[in-house]
Parts: sequence; structure tokens; C-alpha cells
Amino acid sequence: MSINWRVRIKNKAFWVAIIPADLLLVQQVCAVFGVQLDFGELQAQLVAIVGTVFAILTILGIVADPTTAGVGDSEQAMTYTEPKEG
Repeated sequence: MSINWRVRIKNKAFWVAIIPADLLLVQQVCAVFGVQLDFGELQAQLVAIVGTVFAILTILGIVADPTTAGVGDSEQAMTYTEPKEG
């Protein structure tokens, strides 16, 4: 599996996907150690909003690249130095 990481980190969609995923990971790791990140009703609303946004992004094919097989980048994408303008 080859991924052109230099281009991925310059892509806005990558950051839209990775930041909430990292926050969710932090919340789950804290729960394992008994630390409860409780923001009450605000947290529940934020989780619902993020879940809905990701569902929409996934349907639109923004979170995962639907133009390549598997999870790697195509040979052409591996030659890019900047994200390709759509």
C-alpha cells in the first residue's frame, strides 16, 4: 500500500477527516484509563454533528478516494506534489 503522504497532508479533506478521528481516539483512550471527558449536552450535540458531517462526506466520496481500488493512491496520484485541482 503506497500513499503519497506529502500530498495528503496538503489536502483539506484529509484534515477534515483526521482531526475529529483523533479527538474521538483521545476520548476513547481516556475512557480506558477511567478519565471521563464529560461536556454534558454539548458533547452529545457535537458528536451528533460530527457524525452527520462525516456521513455526508463519506456519501460524497470525500473521506475515501472512490477512484482507486483499496486504500492506496494510484500511480498518477503518487507523482503529485500538490493536491490536484478539481
